[in-house]
Amino acid sequence: MLRRTHVRPFLTERDGALHVRFLGDPDGRVAAFLHRLLRLARRLEGRPRRVVVEALSRQERRVRDARRLDGLSRTLLSLCRFSPPAGAARAGEVRSALFRARGRRWPPVPGDERAPYEDAGQELDLTPEEVERLLYADDSDAMILRRAPQMDPQALLRRYNLDLARAVLLDAEVVVVRARGGWKEIFRAVKLARLMHRLEPASGEGAYRLELTGPAAAFVTRPRRYGIRFARIVPALIRAPGWELEARIIREGRKVAYRLTSDPAISAPAGRRPQYDSAWEEDLAREFREKIGSERDGWRLSRESTPIALGEELFLPDFTFRHADGREALVELVGFWTPEYLEEKVRKVRAAELEHLVLVVFRGLAASREEGELESLPGELVWFRNRAQIGPVMEAVERVARGGG
Repeated sequence: MLRRTHVRPFLTERDGALHVRFLGDPDGRVAAFLHRLLRLARRLEGRPRRVVVEALSRQERRVRDARRLDGLSRTLLSLCRFSPPAGAARAGEVRSALFRARGRRWPPVPGDERAPYEDAGQELDLTPEEVERLLYADDSDAMILRRAPQMDPQALLRRYNLDLARAVLLDAEVVVVRARGGWKEIFRAVKLARLMHRLEPASGEGAYRLELTGPAAAFVTRPRRYGIRFARIVPALIRAPGWELEARIIREGRKVAYRLTSDPAISAPAGRRPQYDSAWEEDLAREFREKIGSERDGWRLSRESTPIALGEELFLPDFTFRHADGREALVELVGFWTPEYLEEKVRKVRAAELEHLVLVVFRGLAASREEGELESLPGELVWFRNRAQIGPVMEAVERVARGGG
């Protein structure tokens, strides 16, 4: 992630709000330069990190703004895969042996500089050259570049601009997110960042508002301490439909607004297909696309677009069916399951108290006790044996759908 020094030169303040000057490429020169950087990184595979960093910094003569290069290099390095060199696990042991050997030969005698390495090597059954190589092999600069990013220059440019946008949040004290989908990835990022959240519906069809704060934000003297955690959710957010982010930033002792929304400079590439958790989900969505458009005009399907907050937990039904008249129903598929999985699912569904939920359940693994648990839940229950059929599901959707005129 970029630091404050990387983004500060490209921040402007207008009407009490912060704006980032993203790096553009109107004439293709930036793409050509980034192509050289990527090619250079690939040539340096197998070399230590310090060598890679030095090689990238030497590209300064090719750019007008060294501050941009510093940020671009840091973004590129963050996309590289490094691993410790062979034998790095012995670095601590080697240092201890060498320092003991130096202590025994103190004060040093001119001409005996290699003697401590020889003594340590004899103790550890290593050559003096191996002792020297392993001495600081656990340092981050000694990490070996195993794989440079395999990406095109435009993708690297978008990632750099995204990192600029994220770096502004290092000084944020509260963040509000709005989106119309992509909640599974967003909440996974929120959980990994260990942030507190409050979820509520927002204006706009299928939109929700998520307010994020730190676990102890009300009690800390440095409200910006959670800025790096806020920044970590942005990559998941930009893949969501209809997203925007608003934050309150502390800048020079003042509070200023910062708004981030979909922008070609930072957006994820278009055309990504939805990723289904099971073949049953994919079959049901395909049947809807192929049949329902001509059979029941007005219904639209979206995947994992209606999050339900259950305290600190989240229940995210697989599908949301929305009609043009405003009616809405939720559909959750329950396929192969264990007793523990079913118990957790039943607990969440019962806690959500959703009368407009259709639970579509694979009958093959059900026993009488589990059937009774499922039958007692709110909403509708649809059983299937081989694969879920869109016809019975739509009939249940029509019965439970709520809202509208």
